[in-house]
Amino acid sequence: MISAADLLQIFHISPIPIAILDVDLKLLAVSNQWLKTYGMERAQVIGQSYCTIFPERSREWLTILEQAVRGKDQSGEDQINEPSSLNNRWMKWEVKAWKSQHGNVGGVIIYSEDITLHKQSTFQDQQFRLFMDYLPGLCWITNEENVLTYANNDFFETLHLPKDVVGKNNEEIFGSDVAKNAHINNMEVLRTQQSKELFQTIRGQDGYPQYFKTYKFPFMDASGKQNLVGAVSFDITKHKQLEENLYQSEEQFRQAFEHSLIGMALISPEGRWKRVNSSLCDILGYCEEELQQLYIQDITHPEDLHRSSESLKELADGIRENVKMEKRYIHKDGSVIWVVIAATMLKDSLGHPLHYVSQIEDITKRKEIEGNLLLSEKKYRTIFENVQDVFYQADQQGRVTEISPSILQYSGYTREEIIGRPVIDFYYYPHDRDRIIESLQKDGFVIDFEARLKTINQELRYASVNARLIRENGLVVGTEGSMRDITARKSQDNALKALNTELTASNEQKNKLLSIIGHDLRNPISGSLQLLDLTLNDFQSSSAEEVHTYLSMMKQELSSANELLEDLLTWAKSQFNAVSFNPVNIEDLAAQLQKCLLSILPMAEKKGIRVLQSVEPDLELSADKAMLDTIIRNLVSNAVKFSYKNGEILIKAIKNDTGVQFSVSDSGIGIPKDKVQELFNSKSNYTTFGTLGEKGTGLGLNLVSDFVAKHGGEIWLESEEGKGTTFYFTIPAGIGTFKENEEEE
Repeated sequence: MISAADLLQIFHISPIPIAILDVDLKLLAVSNQWLKTYGMERAQVIGQSYCTIFPERSREWLTILEQAVRGKDQSGEDQINEPSSLNNRWMKWEVKAWKSQHGNVGGVIIYSEDITLHKQSTFQDQQFRLFMDYLPGLCWITNEENVLTYANNDFFETLHLPKDVVGKNNEEIFGSDVAKNAHINNMEVLRTQQSKELFQTIRGQDGYPQYFKTYKFPFMDASGKQNLVGAVSFDITKHKQLEENLYQSEEQFRQAFEHSLIGMALISPEGRWKRVNSSLCDILGYCEEELQQLYIQDITHPEDLHRSSESLKELADGIRENVKMEKRYIHKDGSVIWVVIAATMLKDSLGHPLHYVSQIEDITKRKEIEGNLLLSEKKYRTIFENVQDVFYQADQQGRVTEISPSILQYSGYTREEIIGRPVIDFYYYPHDRDRIIESLQKDGFVIDFEARLKTINQELRYASVNARLIRENGLVVGTEGSMRDITARKSQDNALKALNTELTASNEQKNKLLSIIGHDLRNPISGSLQLLDLTLNDFQSSSAEEVHTYLSMMKQELSSANELLEDLLTWAKSQFNAVSFNPVNIEDLAAQLQKCLLSILPMAEKKGIRVLQSVEPDLELSADKAMLDTIIRNLVSNAVKFSYKNGEILIKAIKNDTGVQFSVSDSGIGIPKDKVQELFNSKSNYTTFGTLGEKGTGLGLNLVSDFVAKHGGEIWLESEEGKGTTFYFTIPAGIGTFKENEEEE
């Protein structure tokens, strides 16, 4: 039988931390592993309350321990913060009640276990998976049996596989051919314990091939054995496309270089001929090997040497992007040949000069026959080089990716200030951009599209835009095009339109004037002449009463002609701005109206028409007297013409919110509704006969409208056929002050 001392010894050497507490929660015994785990001495803890030893957990653990004493077993995990350690420890614990030999609860036993390593392992596994999911490439792990044990998100998304393929054999996932090749590669990696690099091609859902560069390497399993194969694969499709484009570009360059009909050369920054084509050899008379032993200075004409060296230096220093010049070379046979050279400097990725790329054309014969055109050619070249359109490119999001430096002279923006910014920032009216996009989406291009752009100073500039969509692999990736500043042309077009409008109006005024002179003015004069001729021929046989009748008729015709002529002259002056506008203060408006009506009253009396006026007392007005008289006289004269015998005409003047409102009312024949708008149409010469056959000039209301407008007022009418018409017009207050300020300006 084991003694109590032996049991206590066994308890002390227990491999797990154990603590025994009584019902008062004081420590009765602890294992050696418990003291080691919590870093305490036995003498420090025996007889002490558990909550005193661990004060930071006193409240929580007091509840747990009290419940255990009452028979409720509990378990859990805790994180222990140790000030002396940078890493916290995780402890798994279990609390149970223990009973004495009499069956009573004697206290509780606390079992604990350090699970920090397990926690760290779980955390590291989570970190590994999180890291691999964000890795921009396909990652996966397979075992010796060709079973997929792990894959990241990019693997599933790129290969369009569900996540439940993990745990399946490669043959089930990819088919026997792919699985067989993969297994061979995997076995080689495990056999050699060396990483392996290989290239793979798959076809995407769009049918285009995708190229991947894959690295396979031995990978350690949980037991520490290298019996897994890890793999990382990166999409190099764009890289392959760039390689292919580069190859094609180089091949095209070689073909163009070798078979060009003009001389082409690559020249080192020091001026040595590095590579030349056969056309250049024919021009200079040297073979390629001979030229490669020379510098360009060796065969350049002495008079052109300095200018040529300066131009090439500017290219090398980046002062100029390209050079086009004419110069003279010395042929191998000693003769002088003229050439035109177009050169640019090719630089490496660090911006260091690699070599000049030159195109050289023999123009000796042209120089011989066009010597007299040299000055003209220089002028043409100067104009051509300084008139440059703006070329640009933008991505699918509408941001500028490239633009020519010539944008500076049009907008004030440098190339660097524009690249990277949205195209919409440079449109004066954003809907112009929307219209261009709409046309591009519909047709794929736009030609001579007029857009309104803004400069760095927010000024409006007109541009003619030619653009097209950029497509790569069948997808639209952006736009490119050119812009030409047409602001000056637009201003000229607008000025020309304004001039045409003015000329059209002038021609209409001229035609109207000639029409009135040729018809309305000629008729009364012609009628008067006929009456005069009749009077003279029959004078001897005519009675005094007949002569009086003839003369009265002549007077009426000439009066009509005189009235028409007066209106015509006044209207013509108004149309050609020859009538001066001189507003003055009219203190007695009623007297002014009475004076104005004196010339009309005889005509009204003949028809028995009463002309009444109603003017508010003490009503003052600032207006041009002559124009006001013309307005009143024409409106009252028309009222008389179109009123019945023994009718009544009322002239009123009242003060309103803006100045003075006038009205001329009659009880005459009225105006048809379809003719009301025509009365105030400056292009119309509408008129009709009065109640006694009176004929109007058709100019009166035109004059009235013009003179009211010069005062800044408005004119309108109300009419009903058979009941009469009322014309209204306003003269705003402050006309005199306005005129004085206008003259000061």
